[in-house]
Amino acid sequence: MFSDPQMRQKVVAEQPRLPLSYYEQHIPVPDGWDDHPCSYLLFGPPYDDPASEARERGWRVAHLPGAHLHQIVDPAGTARLLLELTVG
Repeated sequence: MFSDPQMRQKVVAEQPRLPLSYYEQHIPVPDGWDDHPCSYLLFGPPYDDPASEARERGWRVAHLPGAHLHQIVDPAGTARLLLELTVG
């Protein structure tokens, strides 16, 4: 996933170690959350289904070709598209 071994080492070192129970918990969703403008930034095919769901909800969807954690590979491009999604 990372062509630069130093970047990979840095990302691995910064990852929090969370217990399985963290991922199993149910997070309550407040009423009315979905009446706010939302956007979705798609990097690649593994995220096609969530991007389709976002479109169905009326969200703006942008595609930046890449893979998982692409924001580390192309932080400037990712930031540019995120800004475009927030002002457009």
